[in-house]
Amino acid sequence: MAGENITEPKQEASADDAAFWSLTDKFIGFANEQAASNDVSVVNASFLFASARFNTFLIANQCGTKENFEAEKAAALDYFVNQYKIALTEHMADYQAKFDTYIKNT
Repeated sequence: MAGENITEPKQEASADDAAFWSLTDKFIGFANEQAASNDVSVVNASFLFASARFNTFLIANQCGTKENFEAEKAAALDYFVNQYKIALTEHMADYQAKFDTYIKNT
């Protein structure tokens, strides 16, 4: 693990950017499909839970050993919480600016 930063995405070309946006759209599409037949709060909670579970798998897998995982837990938690806060803040600002466009009150 020496020298490897497990919490930062690898900086590779636009193919990763395209994959990122494609996957993002697929995840949102799936959540929207589920929201059509389930309580939106349940869909949201399951989405958050699944993300946390997968993030934990990612860190454990990249650490390779229980000892490395223990050593990286705090940094990984800080990283993921910060990334979520940044994304949520950006999306809230976007919705605030475009509220009437995004939310149609009929």
